[in-house]
Amino acid sequence: MIRLLGFIFLFILSSTTIADELEDVTKLLAQKSAPVGVVFEMVGGDGESLNIALRRTQAYVKRLRKAFPKTKFAIVTHGLEQFSLLEHNQEDNPDLHKRVESIVKDENIPLHVCGAFAEMSDIDTKDFIKTVDVSDSGPLQIQEYMEKGYVLIEMELN
Repeated sequence: MIRLLGFIFLFILSSTTIADELEDVTKLLAQKSAPVGVVFEMVGGDGESLNIALRRTQAYVKRLRKAFPKTKFAIVTHGLEQFSLLEHNQEDNPDLHKRVESIVKDENIPLHVCGAFAEMSDIDTKDFIKTVDVSDSGPLQIQEYMEKGYVLIEMELN
């Protein structure tokens, strides 16, 4: 019974967070003026949850671009999930890697990973796929975007 209650609590918590990201996008869409840009933050998941969050991000970008064609977008991932974007993990995560390639090349959205966290985890930053940008620090990269006028949307990774 306790496990069931715990599962329900976690489901409600994650649903609330996904609802929060959707509410943030809805609020942006309700604005009369376009934001300079939107930066999507992703932290705290694995390769599968990153892929799912990126799929939602693509849907949000599509809606936002329709309303605000000149708005710019960026994605920053800076938790354990970023390691699914290492070269040697391409075979384990082919859908994720195809999605990232499409986001960066076809949709023209930069995707940043956190070099500081990689180095703290004894990962050589040169081992990330070439499609992503290795930032010195994921949180500082987000701060730089926000200083340029970008709006932050925190994405749920569960």
